Amino acid sequence: MSIVDKFQPFLTRAQKPTTRPPLEKYYVFFLAIMIGYVVADLGLLYVRPMLLPKEDQQENQPVKPFQKSQIRSHTLTEYNVITSRNIFNEDGKIPTALGAQEKSTDNSERPAVLSQLPIQLLGTIVHFNPKMSIATINISSKGISMSYKVDEEIENLARITKVERKKLTFINLNNNMPEYIEIPDDAGMNFGLQESSAPQSSGVIEQKGRYDFAIKRTDLNSLTQNLSQLLQQARMEPVFSPDGIGVDGFRFVNIQQGSVFEKLGFKIGDMIRSVNGEPVNSPTKAMEMYNLLKTSNSVQLGVDRDGREERFNYSIQ
Repeated sequence: MSIVDKFQPFLTRAQKPTTRPPLEKYYVFFLAIMIGYVVADLGLLYVRPMLLPKEDQQENQPVKPFQKSQIRSHTLTEYNVITSRNIFNEDGKIPTALGAQEKSTDNSERPAVLSQLPIQLLGTIVHFNPKMSIATINISSKGISMSYKVDEEIENLARITKVERKKLTFINLNNNMPEYIEIPDDAGMNFGLQESSAPQSSGVIEQKGRYDFAIKRTDLNSLTQNLSQLLQQARMEPVFSPDGIGVDGFRFVNIQQGSVFEKLGFKIGDMIRSVNGEPVNSPTKAMEMYNLLKTSNSVQLGVDRDGREERFNYSIQ
């Protein structure tokens, strides 16, 4: 056996193709990417000097002159906002100086003193809501009687701050001091008068029917000329509606014997609901009823008596 025959198996095995590498098919793409990268880098190195400015061109380029910005002048009124507004406070208001705060005094916190104003307290209606409480006041200087609520002004004389039973507290607008007026305690017990001092109306008011009455105007004016004295002959209280806000009428809780109210046919427990069809739901309406009684020729009152509404007719001759 020759040497060639001995190595023939090895030569045959070497001539047979072996298995191809797994990434051999991507070799072409890797080679193309590398060639492209090299070409791009060489091209950039060639073009870069052309992109940079030359030194002689920079020296010959004219320099642009510096342009000053126009400064707009401001008026003094545009700066006033600094002094008129506190930019460090949320509400924008400048607080009072500490020295002024120490010197200032709040008169509303002082105890109220008895007022000398020409006003007289005729009555009060105290509501569970203080803002709804009402006071009836007679203004002597003007000869009128009006009803007021809390925070309302009394003919530029005072501003009401609190309404209590038989007492009214207010701020005197002349000196800004708290003051009060009240109804004396004896007025609540004996109506402010002795029995003999009540004006007698015997023979003045004529009763023509069960609820029909007639009275002469001269006699009526004589009996009603003193409102304060007239209100002391009887005591009434408001009857609130079920919701507690409105007023259904005013009920007599006491009537002085021999008074005008007794002669007009009223009894304790009667509730006045309306005047000529208009509901009496406030002291203001009650005052209108009083004024109507003095000026009208006939007045009709809606009165609730023993659960029934009756009509009281008054003829003024």
